[in-house]
Amino acid sequence: MGGENESVEFKATLRYDLRQRVVNKKLEFVIAKTIAALLNSSGGDLFIGIDDDQNALGLAEDIATLSKKKNIDGFELQLIEVIKKYIGNEYSSRIKITFPTIDQKQICRVNTSPSSSPVFVKFEDKEDFFVRHGCSSQPLSREEQSAYEKEHWG
Repeated sequence: MGGENESVEFKATLRYDLRQRVVNKKLEFVIAKTIAALLNSSGGDLFIGIDDDQNALGLAEDIATLSKKKNIDGFELQLIEVIKKYIGNEYSSRIKITFPTIDQKQICRVNTSPSSSPVFVKFEDKEDFFVRHGCSSQPLSREEQSAYEKEHWG
């Protein structure tokens, strides 16, 4: 599969904090931030259910936290809600969600194509702009964002 880079990111979970063993809403924000950064850059893949060492963990921990449908459909609905909440619905045509199996564990692949306009992440009354830089999602200041927009979308 290769490691993380400008167009590939691994996240162990969508919302379940493996250290604290509870739902952690900040993890959902990190997922949204990564998706926005991919949309603002060249697109790519976010894999949920795979840790940084590329071990397939699967989605069972996240699915167990869901209140209604405790299955893949419920996971997908939760992920779509996260995207709507933090990014908005208008980019859904640029986001494709699939559930491949790796090492006999079902994971989630979020494939994004580049957005034709800037994508912002809304969190705690703020809007932030992220891009992929190497293997991470980096925030840009308003000045950096303006220069990036001119260069990227010109």
